[in-house]
Amino acid sequence: MYSLVIAEDEFTTRRALVNMIRWNELGFQVDGEFSDGRELLDYLKSNIPDVILTDIKMTQVGGLEIARLVSEQNFPIRIVFLSGHKEFSYAQEAVEYHVAHYLLKPIDLSRLREVFRSIREKLDVQSAQEDLLQNRRDHYSRLVNYEKQQFVTDAWFGALSNPEQMAARLRLIQARTSEDGTERQFLVRMVLRKDGQYQEFLDNYGQQELQEQIIHILEYFDRRLEYYPITWSNIEEGLAVLGVFWESEADRPGVYYPEELEKSIYDLMAVQAKVTTFQKLSSPEELAHYTENVGRKEPANHLVQDKEYLQLLRDQKKLLYSYLCQNNAVQVRELTGALLNNYLRGGVAFAQSQCIHTVTKLIDEITGHDLMEWNQLYGKCMNPLPALQAEGLRTWLEDCVGLLYEYMTGQSDTKEDTSIEKVMEYLRLHYSEDITLNTVAEAVFLNPVYISRLIKEQTGRNYTELVMEMRVEQAVELLEHSDMYVYEIAEKVGYNNLKYFYKVFRKVKGKSPSDYRA
Repeated sequence: MYSLVIAEDEFTTRRALVNMIRWNELGFQVDGEFSDGRELLDYLKSNIPDVILTDIKMTQVGGLEIARLVSEQNFPIRIVFLSGHKEFSYAQEAVEYHVAHYLLKPIDLSRLREVFRSIREKLDVQSAQEDLLQNRRDHYSRLVNYEKQQFVTDAWFGALSNPEQMAARLRLIQARTSEDGTERQFLVRMVLRKDGQYQEFLDNYGQQELQEQIIHILEYFDRRLEYYPITWSNIEEGLAVLGVFWESEADRPGVYYPEELEKSIYDLMAVQAKVTTFQKLSSPEELAHYTENVGRKEPANHLVQDKEYLQLLRDQKKLLYSYLCQNNAVQVRELTGALLNNYLRGGVAFAQSQCIHTVTKLIDEITGHDLMEWNQLYGKCMNPLPALQAEGLRTWLEDCVGLLYEYMTGQSDTKEDTSIEKVMEYLRLHYSEDITLNTVAEAVFLNPVYISRLIKEQTGRNYTELVMEMRVEQAVELLEHSDMYVYEIAEKVGYNNLKYFYKVFRKVKGKSPSDYRA
């Protein structure tokens, strides 16, 4: 229904306009009626109807003044004038105010209906065009956000270290936004302390909701900052959260205080957080060098036990496989070199074992259950084994990954389909467990950003929405075909907190589980 207001100083005429026309059949609802234009002007201070039906001449403020205001303020309102024969000359002035129609008194109801049918058709077309434009804007915004997220991920894990490539990617982002190269980036790392409050939140809502809430707080910490997560690591002190703030409005530089972020997390979640890094980057390229700091304080023989260092290696391997699936030769080459450099920080012997493990794992993922293909690729890569020295390892790893890349290129038509099938199959089996996007990434050996994009492209929903819908649909099955209590159903589909289950169910189905069963 489109919104309509009526202004007419003759009481009988006004009431007839409101009551004698079946406005709902024409696609309108009357949201207000006014005896003078002054009342209508007050209404327009806080309301924007779709159409105004107004007498052209009233006691204090007439239709022309209303039309003038609408035109000057550029309000998206269509105006229909009512005019007596004596005031017909006034209607000529309405042309410059883009008045949609004018009707002569006494009012011909058939003509009035015809006019409003025409207006509704035009509003329908306009609404469809606006929806299409908004969908394009939303798609464009998601595309830019994805490119920024991928840029941050690639730079951190070493898939983007060449200055020329990095500059080209930045120019592409800037070309699609209003950014001009003066924007700033901040590396932020904080640790959530695993105390009783942290555990209570996990027990009630789960790890996925914890991560969603943290990201939500970071995204809305300051409207000038966009937040892009990189990784989550379980360490001795708690859960380490690493990401990048991207400040696009660099013409209005802000001063940011980590204490405010810590306070926001505690106030909203009752979880203790400690910001350990809030570092402005001299340039986005600097992000590529920060991985060198992970575990820097540890000697080589202790580094291989550092949890953040080991998490970094796992994330790099998953990203490498994701780029193999996409046949992205540049990022595969860059990431192979970065991965070996990080292996070598743990010593040559450690690097050799990791190289062999990495290639074996990649072959496992690439060939699936095809034993013949596995034997063929494994034989080519492992004969001979890599030498126990840095350059020999580098040559061997590059050759093996190159061989796997050539194999994957021949499988390009089916590889992304296989990847999303693996993701969906895992979710179907584990949706009721406390699984995060990172959990899925570990299970299917893919990068979380890559998985997120695949899910969005294939289902039109993000990861959280997809898992939520899978859980609710299973809950519906149990509500319809079992005698289980609602709290039992909530626990079975993955919600330990009954109140939260009700909230999620109502969000998806529009009613509570109890009402649905009734």
